[in-house]
Amino acid sequence: MTKTKKVVGLFSAALIASSMALTDAKAEISQTDLSKALDQYLQTDQGQEAIGKAAQSYFKNLQAKAQKERAEKEAAALEDQFKNPVNIEVAGSPVKGKSDAKITIIEFSDFECPFCSRGMSTMEEVMKAYPNDVKVVFKNLPLPFHKNAEPAAKAALAAGKQGKFWEMHDKLFANQKSLSDAFYEKTAKEIGLDVAKFKKDLSDPAIQKQIDEDKELAKQHGISGTPGFFVNGVAVKGAYPFDHFKQIIDRWLAKS
Repeated sequence: MTKTKKVVGLFSAALIASSMALTDAKAEISQTDLSKALDQYLQTDQGQEAIGKAAQSYFKNLQAKAQKERAEKEAAALEDQFKNPVNIEVAGSPVKGKSDAKITIIEFSDFECPFCSRGMSTMEEVMKAYPNDVKVVFKNLPLPFHKNAEPAAKAALAAGKQGKFWEMHDKLFANQKSLSDAFYEKTAKEIGLDVAKFKKDLSDPAIQKQIDEDKELAKQHGISGTPGFFVNGVAVKGAYPFDHFKQIIDRWLAKS
């Protein structure tokens, strides 16, 4: 007997027993008679509807219980992170925002990842809402199954050597389906880079080293997918909406 059939059977038995109890509180029924009554009941439209409603209610309650337990677990984990925020080295990484901002968001991202594009849009929304209180630090986490992610990361960092990281960053995310060597060179011209220097910097060992260090840092702190964020050391793993970040930011600001 499958788990579902067993559950439905239990509901059925309970319904039959209840209906019989209402008919005659003193009545006794054997297991065989109960089984026969159950079979007859299930052959009626009323019986099938009652069983369906009972099963639906049962699984709905199970789902609600699981959601509540998950929410409580997540809340407890978040509370622990506020007490013990992660400290991540940011020196050398591209930064957007005021240097004295109270909130630092570290973003691990992949230029070919569609969810990272959504995360970028959320970071823009955050920066507009908190122009004086938030700064964003970008770290590269090109995933191995995105063939264009690491070359794009190199292009962004190479542009950064001429002070144009964020300009290249925006172009890459806006054109995720066009990522290629030809696109990087074309974009370098558009944003006013010295293209010869840009092409040379693409193969700079220091850039590869920076990307490798970012990947290792992500691994050390439990970020295996993208995007991943740390808001003053509190982890946000995934492309969560603005309201989720707002909740964390506001709490940190209230503590400052």
